[in-house]
Amino acid sequence: MSRIHKFSLVYDIDEDRLALDTEDLAAVTTRLWLTQRLCRGLIGALLPMLQTGALKQVAPEHLATLQSWEQAAAMAEFGKIPPVKPQAESTTGLVRAVHIQPSDDGLILTFDFGVDEQRVIGLAHAEVRQTLKVMHDLQKAAGWAMDLWPSWISDPTAPAPVQAVN
Repeated sequence: MSRIHKFSLVYDIDEDRLALDTEDLAAVTTRLWLTQRLCRGLIGALLPMLQTGALKQVAPEHLATLQSWEQAAAMAEFGKIPPVKPQAESTTGLVRAVHIQPSDDGLILTFDFGVDEQRVIGLAHAEVRQTLKVMHDLQKAAGWAMDLWPSWISDPTAPAPVQAVN
């Protein structure tokens, strides 16, 4: 099991998959392939996990607005760092499962691929939001179904939809 300290997501048009390029502390890179089906399951599991702390106490009619604020704050912190570049000798594998475990400040994602191969990424809550935004944008560019995505991911500064009219 290898702990990842840096990763990049890219869409590969020839494979019609997302490539999760990872780098561990020893600068060893791995390319993990994420299928559309796996991404849909991962997104469906991650989105509810963003309701943490104060968001658990919010009335449902205000949740989209607060999620938008949280998303905008996370994206404001999103920095530009060079992407991970897989090497010719990089391990490559198709991800079969992703195990999600809550941690004190976010989530730990364990990606199973190959024969007993795993890569582990620890993400703070803001990093989970940033990763979801990148996945959203890549899936939109790929022409994949966007029905799972809430509006606050695609445009966190947009006003929340009206829930009721009096």
